[in-house]
Amino acid sequence: MPIVLVLSAIGISLQVYNRPPRISEETVFTHYNNYLIFKNSFFHLLEGLNLYTAYPFEVWDLYKYSPAFSLFMGIMAWMPDWAGLIFWNLLNVMILYFGVKNFDFKSNRIQLFFWFFVFLELLTSMQNSQCNIMIIGLFMLAYKAFSREQVGKAALFLTLTVFIKLFGIVAFSLFLIYPKKIKFLLYSAMYLILFAFIPIVITGWDGLIWQYQNWWEMLANDHSASSGLSVIGWIESWFGLSPNKMIIVGVGALLFLLPLLNFRAYKDSRFRAMLLASASLWVVIFNHKAESATFIIAVVAAYIWFSHSKRGWLEIGLLIFCFIFTVLSPTDLFPRVWREGFVVPYVMKAVPCIFIWIAVVIDMIRLKVENKTSEAVADLI
Repeated sequence: MPIVLVLSAIGISLQVYNRPPRISEETVFTHYNNYLIFKNSFFHLLEGLNLYTAYPFEVWDLYKYSPAFSLFMGIMAWMPDWAGLIFWNLLNVMILYFGVKNFDFKSNRIQLFFWFFVFLELLTSMQNSQCNIMIIGLFMLAYKAFSREQVGKAALFLTLTVFIKLFGIVAFSLFLIYPKKIKFLLYSAMYLILFAFIPIVITGWDGLIWQYQNWWEMLANDHSASSGLSVIGWIESWFGLSPNKMIIVGVGALLFLLPLLNFRAYKDSRFRAMLLASASLWVVIFNHKAESATFIIAVVAAYIWFSHSKRGWLEIGLLIFCFIFTVLSPTDLFPRVWREGFVVPYVMKAVPCIFIWIAVVIDMIRLKVENKTSEAVADLI
């Protein structure tokens, strides 16, 4: 499988690099625009420019990640675009590969089928040169580190996700159900401080504070800009309602936390894997900026849930529902008239993931194990 992933990353990168550019008014945009946003942010950081303002003659859309991530992109920024794009996609798929390797899928057959299930979604994310493959790979690496009580590694992997995309903070919930909590928090604090201030080697103190102020201002203005392929977009398109986004996110957060009252299940591998799946689904379906390329996170999470579920007819039906509408619906297997008239307006790519997340929450609440409550509660300390 690593050879297939490597060849796919190289092939997709070269295919995207060689596609004719898109022209919008007087500006020419490439099909690897996201990679250029990441790459150019390093030079903006180096030149003391605002990372979070528009550069319409360079790229379409804004840079929305941390100054530390901008500094990290310096590794690729000096490469020719074709080489940097290959390196970027290879980095993403290899992180996912090592996250999946030896993951607790309950059987070799289920693990092998994983790659079949996620492969098309993986290609979609690579075609968009996004970082979501890396995010879910780091989530899985953190999960495996927790399982081995390697809390320092778990803290590193999760902190990296936060400095790529802020929603990575949701996966920190994993530490609540594992031992060595204080040690994990100390490692996390150390890495948070390190990554928060490492760009100071380029920006200086005042420049770094200015960049964080710019980031905060951009995020504040960005929050109400769209609904995306999310719970909010689903409510708007299906029910004609325009709910307050903060209320929806707040309700989603409460539902996400509710299964954590099932203290008896904390040591159960099924519960732990489902918490990983729940967190990974949550960061997508409650993300008002979620787009098609984001759903590699949700598709991987759906499969993790399925592998630890009862795998009855309901679970199989939900997984098939996800494969058809989340994975296949954006492809040419769906006629264009179906995509434009039904799939896109009714955010059908997101709907299976919403239903699966609800199933995950219910499964976690209902999960029964032999452990005594007192023993599980003691592990919280």
